Amino acid sequence: MTFRSLGVAALAVVLILGGCGVDDRKGAAGLARLQDSVVARTREVVGVLAGAGLEVTRAAGAAEYCRSEPAPGVTYRSGGAVAGTPAEVPAQFAAAREALLAAGWVVVTEGTDGGRPWANLGRDGLRLGLSQAKHGERLLGFALTSAECVDVADGGFLDDDDRRVDLLATEK
Repeated sequence: MTFRSLGVAALAVVLILGGCGVDDRKGAAGLARLQDSVVARTREVVGVLAGAGLEVTRAAGAAEYCRSEPAPGVTYRSGGAVAGTPAEVPAQFAAAREALLAAGWVVVTEGTDGGRPWANLGRDGLRLGLSQAKHGERLLGFALTSAECVDVADGGFLDDDDRRVDLLATEK
């Protein structure tokens, strides 16, 4: 093989592989869109829970990796906790579940785990988990996740900014 053939082959490999990459700007825009959607829906959930007489004391969101192969991907998730005591959780769970169903969420799966009620609800491509924490304060909590996984260029995409948001902050 001649030097010229090697050069042509190397150029072909660079051109072929160069087209396989993911544009970080598209990844950032996709994640921003997903974050806006999850944050807005989480704020709605906090409002629904408040309307059911429940006080959400913690609510936050952050980006996280959802896939490493065949290419890295990120998603956005959020969660929170309701004020109260472990003894209050069964009544809180029932009130939260009913209020969320009235707001358009549908039960995907539900049950009990060691006497603790839990439910996975769905709406608009999002999953809302509602359950009593197994550890720590054992309060009623919720977690909102998206099935969407946004392609990003490399595994360091979230190194400097995981887009963490305090959802109880007054500014949006």
